[in-house]
Amino acid sequence: MRQSRKKSTRKPIFSRAKSAGNASTWISRLKAQISKFWAAVPAGTDNTLLFLALVTTVLGLVFIVDAGYVQSIAVNETIVPPAFVSQVKALLISAVAYAVVRRIRPDWIQKNAKGIILVIIGLLIAVELVGTSQNGAKRWLGPTSMALQPAEFAKLGIIIYLASVLCTKKAWDETWAERRKKPGFFWQVVEPKFIRFWPAIVVLFVWFLIEREKDLGTASVVLVTAIAMFCTVPKSWKSVVAVALILSVGVSAFIAKEPYRMQRITVHSARWEKENINKDSYQTIHSELAMVSGGVIGTGFGSGRAKHMIPATTTDFIMATIAEECGFWGPMICLMLVGGIAFRLLMHAQNQTDMFRKLVLSGAAWWIAIQATTNLMMANATLPAIGIPFPFISAGGSSLMALWITLGVCERMSISPELEKAEAKNATRHHWWRHRRARLPRA
Repeated sequence: MRQSRKKSTRKPIFSRAKSAGNASTWISRLKAQISKFWAAVPAGTDNTLLFLALVTTVLGLVFIVDAGYVQSIAVNETIVPPAFVSQVKALLISAVAYAVVRRIRPDWIQKNAKGIILVIIGLLIAVELVGTSQNGAKRWLGPTSMALQPAEFAKLGIIIYLASVLCTKKAWDETWAERRKKPGFFWQVVEPKFIRFWPAIVVLFVWFLIEREKDLGTASVVLVTAIAMFCTVPKSWKSVVAVALILSVGVSAFIAKEPYRMQRITVHSARWEKENINKDSYQTIHSELAMVSGGVIGTGFGSGRAKHMIPATTTDFIMATIAEECGFWGPMICLMLVGGIAFRLLMHAQNQTDMFRKLVLSGAAWWIAIQATTNLMMANATLPAIGIPFPFISAGGSSLMALWITLGVCERMSISPELEKAEAKNATRHHWWRHRRARLPRA
């Protein structure tokens, strides 16, 4: 008997070619979708901005070791402060995040600005529900060794969201042609006014969530940065009055909500009274003494006494150690480096033609400048202690990561849309994954 032949499982040549073609088409579509938000960084990026940020961050690592080794020896019996180790880990993560973020297309960021702020709000709500506490403040997500502070990333989220809204905002009088087509006073005035005011509601809600974490410094930076961005766009005097009234009521309620806030303000002016020296004004007084004793040339690197006295010597009051040991030029160099970063961002904002990119760049510059000057004024006792780190210098993993991610976004935003389109067109022409039809060799 003949043995029955086994049926061949191989597909016909044409069927295999069709499957390969479908797979190739699917891969091409996937790569096209990826390229909508991910692309090579065009030439002309600002190396000066990167250099300033690197120098400031490395200088911060040096000062964290100097300001924290005394307490590290006393508590952990090691000369290397845990804050330094955490800062190095955060810097490595920040470098990866910076390299990734600087390749994301600005138009993709603008399109998904609402989604970004929703994620930030979700994280802030998660802190309220399942967050971890440190030193009586509930601000972090995750275990202590890998804790993340969403409020730091809210600064960038607010900047991106406001930029996406304000870049398309028209003057109220210019919208009358569209509004007059709608029936009734409600749809012509009330509903459009509410839509125009909605971004302020979002900012106040984010501010409220951060305030719930007892983080007065971050909440203040978010609010002042939002006001600065609001002032950079055209506005009527009515809008200015409305914002001023809302801020007055909001700040008053904010201070009255927690009695210790008003006490901190009133005690600050009387911080040298005997009953306040070793209580509410302890850190401010010793920081002020350290900055005064440093003089012009300082007491010498490593020889300061502030690191022996102040609890937050590597974070909010790191400028006390820098000023005491390096003198007047220590804080001045740090301020000049951070000011250089803010100046470069403002310079790029001035040269931009795209309104969204201009607002993101200027908003980031305002954030960094406001935070740096506020920290320095807090350290020299011009302002009461509100708990705010010095950008790139103070210890804080979430703060460092948020700053480097912001620099990555801003570096991409600093490129003009015209140059970006020209580079993208040139890259598409020579890209290795460009889909080509197979060609048979000629006989």
